[in-house]
Amino acid sequence: MKNKLAYRTVVFLILLFGILLISISNISALNQLSNESINAKNAMDQAEKDISEMISKNISIKRVNETYQEALQLYSAQLSLEEKGGRANYKLVNEYASKIDSIKKTALEANDELRVFLKNYEDSKKKANLSEMQSDYNQIILSFNEERFEDTLKSIKKGYDRISEIQSSQTAINSIYLVTSRSIKNFFIKNGIKIIVIIAIVFILLLIFWNSLIKLKMRIKLNNLIIQKNAVNGLIKEMQKNYFKTRKISESEYKIKLKRYEELIRDIDRQIMILKEEIFKKNLIKQNKKFKE
Repeated sequence: MKNKLAYRTVVFLILLFGILLISISNISALNQLSNESINAKNAMDQAEKDISEMISKNISIKRVNETYQEALQLYSAQLSLEEKGGRANYKLVNEYASKIDSIKKTALEANDELRVFLKNYEDSKKKANLSEMQSDYNQIILSFNEERFEDTLKSIKKGYDRISEIQSSQTAINSIYLVTSRSIKNFFIKNGIKIIVIIAIVFILLLIFWNSLIKLKMRIKLNNLIIQKNAVNGLIKEMQKNYFKTRKISESEYKIKLKRYEELIRDIDRQIMILKEEIFKKNLIKQNKKFKE
């Protein structure tokens, strides 16, 4: 009995040792992952740090987060395959992680450049009118908010060029204005007395001949009205010839045009009558002044 018990004990210990050995072997196999897997895990850890850094700078991470989620799914699938003894490929995982790193670097550069540009823009606004580049300014802000960081850097460069163009243009205009202003000012300083004398003479002449100028203007207007009336009468005669002799126009057209021409003549006659009355009144006033003198 003792021999049997000892035998069973030895067999049990051997089996237990075998099980422990197999378990240790399996655990060791699981822990011994490939270098590619380790490198991919390090790349994913770095991607997490890159995203965290962007968050700390208040930069939108929608673009990199989508890339990270895709990389994480691929990594998990390849790791599972490797743990089952399959041949895993982490190439695409590393490419996604590298892409995240590249986007982060561009985003940080765009963020720094944007802050400097905005400061420069506000300072430039105090010296020049930048309203004409408001659209360019809005596009720069929009590109950064939409995570188009590469476009932001390009747009900022163009923005600096645009500010420079506007400042140069307005500086040139201001210079011309200053030169012109000084020239005019110097001209008036040098010829001030002459200009005053000329203005005084013109003013006196206007006072003397004011009524004559008004009457001349009225006579010119009266003459123009008479010319207009004669022209309308000529059109009526031409129309009557076309209707009564050659029959080039219909009766309805003749009546419509005749009515319109007669209205024009009545309006011209009314204006002529008013002008003649005004001329008569001015002549009467002039005669009264001479009579009193």
